[in-house]
Amino acid sequence: MKLKLKYRFCLQLFAMALLLYSCSENETPISDTTDNQARLNFLIKTAPTNKALIHGDDSSFSSLALYIFNKADQHCEYSELIPEFTPQRLEEFSRSVNVSPQTKVIYAIANYNDPDKTFSVPVSPDLTLQQLESLTVSGNAFTDSNILMVGKKEVAINSEYVVAEVPMERLVARLDIYMFKNQGLESSSVVVNSIEFVNQILNTNSSPEVTSMPTPISKKNVSEVFLGGTTLQLMPSDLSEIVPENAHASFYTYRNIVPDATPDANTPYIRIKALFNGISYTYRGYLTDQGQTTHKYSLLHNTVYHVMAMLDHPDNQLIIKTTPYPWELTSSEIGQEITEDDYQLQPYNGDDAGATTGIVQFPYIANGEAHNETSYANYSFSLTAPAGAIWTATLTNGLDFTFGMNDGLNVSKGIARDEAYTIQVGATKRWSGNPKSTYFYITAGGVKLKINPKQSNGNRQFPGDNDTDILIRQTEYK
Repeated sequence: MKLKLKYRFCLQLFAMALLLYSCSENETPISDTTDNQARLNFLIKTAPTNKALIHGDDSSFSSLALYIFNKADQHCEYSELIPEFTPQRLEEFSRSVNVSPQTKVIYAIANYNDPDKTFSVPVSPDLTLQQLESLTVSGNAFTDSNILMVGKKEVAINSEYVVAEVPMERLVARLDIYMFKNQGLESSSVVVNSIEFVNQILNTNSSPEVTSMPTPISKKNVSEVFLGGTTLQLMPSDLSEIVPENAHASFYTYRNIVPDATPDANTPYIRIKALFNGISYTYRGYLTDQGQTTHKYSLLHNTVYHVMAMLDHPDNQLIIKTTPYPWELTSSEIGQEITEDDYQLQPYNGDDAGATTGIVQFPYIANGEAHNETSYANYSFSLTAPAGAIWTATLTNGLDFTFGMNDGLNVSKGIARDEAYTIQVGATKRWSGNPKSTYFYITAGGVKLKINPKQSNGNRQFPGDNDTDILIRQTEYK
């Protein structure tokens, strides 16, 4: 008998260890510290303040690595790798975790899971802050859908619930090149056959704070070739059409830091092949030599370079004017104006017993038969406004209770839309003889929603003693 009890106790400890270690994309993650007295809700945000700077998918991400470190001792309290978001790419992603009440460092890497990227140390959940900040990355090509982004932010945990936004910095520069001919060439035929970007950099330090170039430098030349040629228009006086989608060519590169005030073998420039009235010419020009006293000839990360290139003749001139635009990101706390008319929580199909009673069982009886799995409290939740608002469902006891499955997806968060979401809450373990409970609540914009207010008869629709929290209990079935 003692042996059986010891064996059962060891199994319970093993299962508990697995549950504490594991945290899926949509379950409420539990930190591995022993003094988790605060809730940190953070938003990863990649969309720039100036939406006009977006080109293709370079404001979105399809994979994300997340870390939370205690600043004082750099202990990792939480880490998570999300190798793929399906079916769509994201510009924002929120997460809510338990943390200890000290200042934290949130570190995030977007688009890390890409076959075109090779890190000096593979990205894994157990990387230290020092390892993350010393990573280097290299690749062979850039596309608008695989732009590497890194976010780092210190957050003071000075209350029981802290909300923060982590803006992401792109580790690349983007060159948008617009080609025109001078007004004096109105009667001349000027056709561009190719635009070549020379000294594209293929490797970099992954920390935005490290501005030095890695050694050795990996680089190549890349071209945009126009089959049949592109006939140039006159330089316009109205620049309203100078937008990324109208650029003749767009190139990405990791930062190219030119240390001296004179060009060297690594200095970036463009080479243009064109026909003037059927005669072939080749032009070259440095991109950022506009009289800058700092970063002369360099290309910096997280910057869009607006390159106006004008061909002139008969002096065979290539005149370039470059304007850098920082890919600025907002850095503010989450805050969205949500009214009580914008959301509603109801029992699933209007009569779900688990939702109305707040009772789940594991195992449970259905149609007179015992089932070796949990029953659920099923809810229908809708948040219809404001557009883009993100909601997150949370369980205060994420060890004994979990969010269930709906069409193969864990549903514990979503974005404002007309269709309702289904939220399921169930027990994680079989009935042990000891009653267990959790509170379930939903936040949006860092604020708990009133999903369980008193109704006209003075009673609440769901078990609980306040407007925002619903009590769910696991009991024995009989």
